[in-house]
Amino acid sequence: MAANPCVVDSVWVLTSEGARQVRDLVGIPFTAVLDGKPYGTLSNGFFKTGTKDVVKVRTSEGHEVRLTAGHSVLTYIPKSNRYATDAREEWVAAGDLKPGTLVRLSDNLGASWAGRGTEGQGYVLGNLVGDGTFHTYGGYGAVAFWDTDPGFEPVRDYLYEEVVKLGARSDFKGWHRVSQSDQYRLKTTGIRDLAAKFDIAQGRKTVTPEVERASSGFYRGFLRGLFDADGHIEGASTAGGVSIRLTSIDLPALQAVQRMLARLGIRSVIRKLKDEQVHDWGERGGEYTSRRSYRLIAAGANAARYMQVVGFLNSAKTEKWEALTNDMRRGFYKNPYTATVESVEPDEREDVYDVMVSEVHAFDGNGIVLHNCAQDLPRKTCWNPGRVGRRGPAGWDAALAEPGGVGRRRGP
Repeated sequence: MAANPCVVDSVWVLTSEGARQVRDLVGIPFTAVLDGKPYGTLSNGFFKTGTKDVVKVRTSEGHEVRLTAGHSVLTYIPKSNRYATDAREEWVAAGDLKPGTLVRLSDNLGASWAGRGTEGQGYVLGNLVGDGTFHTYGGYGAVAFWDTDPGFEPVRDYLYEEVVKLGARSDFKGWHRVSQSDQYRLKTTGIRDLAAKFDIAQGRKTVTPEVERASSGFYRGFLRGLFDADGHIEGASTAGGVSIRLTSIDLPALQAVQRMLARLGIRSVIRKLKDEQVHDWGERGGEYTSRRSYRLIAAGANAARYMQVVGFLNSAKTEKWEALTNDMRRGFYKNPYTATVESVEPDEREDVYDVMVSEVHAFDGNGIVLHNCAQDLPRKTCWNPGRVGRRGPAGWDAALAEPGGVGRRRGP
């Protein structure tokens, strides 16, 4: 029983109702979504299996997940040469993963779900997180654009339309220019109130868990607003040479954006851009420190998926994409949906949880394909609360692999 695989309660799981953390699903049956397909749970959602030592699996692309060392992760073994057909997938315990091992990511292209927030509301808050601000005096939230940015007009008009829907006072004056700046702002208490519903506020202008729990329509709007504000396109007109990028000093926010993109079927990587640096003010004297920065990159076929699913409202960015890709005859090279293990490190001792999922016996955990409660793994153990035929006061069953169904073997 000590070998039972488990995850910590902060792990994000994709369900038919959107992204939820394990702590949201304890004791609650749900429909898991893996590779864009729905699978019901055989258990009453996640259940606590104890307090155990966990490890943190990091990938070089930026994905992370915390789980017990015995929890199986789906790996991908590439074909031996370009002409071979021997590529395969294999379950490997997290503690046995080695640097360089490829782990499978859930490919959720086409997935959608209902929930809180509209696409327009998402766009407003994406712009707020990227370019906007909060005004302490008067309690306003403000969205923004720069009239020196090419293609700003559709952004300006759409933001105005969506902000008015939030409600405005009779003395609402619309866009105003910031003094001695090329920036224009639209400020209302409606923006502040909408932000508060998603736990965004002054001092917390970031991608919050409430944003991650929103509807897929809200996702598309939020990501579009954020990338219109801070994203850009780089590359040459060659297969895999064009990428869409987002730069930030807020690594947790970029990791949340990476998870959101993955739930829409868009794979991305996070790279360190610049280390923290000390700079000289020059003639003014003194020094200042610039913070470490990171860049999220969706490249090649995943950049094309971004344009298909999310896209830009900024017309100049859309035109740049079209100019760089219109002459591509062979399209983008499609790589397997994987990430590369960078490290597996001992972490803290923590309460851990597991679940039983029908048919596939796996789930999307922070974007990585994770096995569920030892089903299909011979002679592993599994806590199976509420099932008919439990044996012993602890209620433990032994699970045997049986094609097409859940097999059990009585424990002593």
